[in-house]
Amino acid sequence: MQLVIGDDDTLHHPARSDAGTALATLIVSSRRSLWLRAPVLDALTDNVDVCNAIKTLALSSARADIRILFDHLGSAVRNGHRLIHLSRRLPSRITLRQTQQDDNDTQLCFAIADGTGLFEASGWPRPARLDLSGHRLPRAPRLGKQFREHWERAGGSQELRELRL
Repeated sequence: MQLVIGDDDTLHHPARSDAGTALATLIVSSRRSLWLRAPVLDALTDNVDVCNAIKTLALSSARADIRILFDHLGSAVRNGHRLIHLSRRLPSRITLRQTQQDDNDTQLCFAIADGTGLFEASGWPRPARLDLSGHRLPRAPRLGKQFREHWERAGGSQELRELRL
């Protein structure tokens, strides 16, 4: 599936099977920031296209702001999740934080690029609908405000710490 998003407010509704491609499309269109919120680090965030797009954004500028907020790791550490490996290789560019228990919400799954681009999959992994737009006002800024609030309260995960000898 080929998706193209621009600076307009066209709203796309990709199929659930194309969720990774849709998220990667949003990330590729991003110039400076990506805030990703997921209930669990799973197949969506372990997608090759998604991880390659995050890596490209991270290496594009020292000022790139990539924040990934999740409720649970699931089996991500045990199974060798690509995003965890990438964040360990680029720790100054990609930050992962785990939400406080009070902020856990299995319905929240979204990504915001440059403050207005939006990928939303509420209810992931079984969303009723996927939304993708390069410029989604006022929804993206509202979710961005909520993301910032949860980010400030979030902390690092014990399981993500890497043992270095």
